[in-house]
Amino acid sequence: MGESIKLWRCQTCNRLLRERPVSYAMERHAEMVKAEAGAAADFVREATWAAYLASLRRCRCGSRKRFREVKAGALRGQLDLGIEAVVLQ
Repeated sequence: MGESIKLWRCQTCNRLLRERPVSYAMERHAEMVKAEAGAAADFVREATWAAYLASLRRCRCGSRKRFREVKAGALRGQLDLGIEAVVLQ
């Protein structure tokens, strides 16, 4: 059976955010750098990793408020369209 999905809500803009592991962020970052940086990919990956991870720990609206956990019962019947990834570990 798969692992449970943990959702959070931004207190400022009310956006839903799905918690993802740090390994997910590392894979996404590596793919992005590889596609954009070319020969200097290793240097760019090391130089930009901390800023990239910090950006995933905040909502896209820029709010620095803590996220509120969404209760499992409140999600019943909602679509998976408006959920964005966030790394909280």
